[in-house]
Amino acid sequence: MRTARARAIAVPAAAIVAAILAAGPAAADPSLKVRTPAAGSSAKVAGSLLVQWTNTTGKEVDVWLSARTPSGGHDRLSLVAPKAGSKRSGEALATLPVVAPGTSYTVEVTTQDGAESDVSGPLGLIG
Repeated sequence: MRTARARAIAVPAAAIVAAILAAGPAAADPSLKVRTPAAGSSAKVAGSLLVQWTNTTGKEVDVWLSARTPSGGHDRLSLVAPKAGSKRSGEALATLPVVAPGTSYTVEVTTQDGAESDVSGPLGLIG
């Protein structure tokens, strides 16, 4: 019966660094990301909702309550936290408007210039 022998292969450190650099940057987190509310969360109509996000754009953000459309998009309904900050992480206690109860709502955090945005998962609003 034959056994395999492992051979040590010497690879110069410079070759390893060159290979890593050639591979390009690793997949990075998006520049703007909604952290809360989590998908499936619920809040009261006309109540308040904690919204948290990360923001590496350096730009001021707005927070919107949106409604999902049948095509999978979303329509902005109400600006619930304007000029919510430009720091790397932020949070706002958003006051929700009077809307019909349902499960087709989302929260969108967007830079004021509209260049970057992120949308939460589905959010239920109860009466």
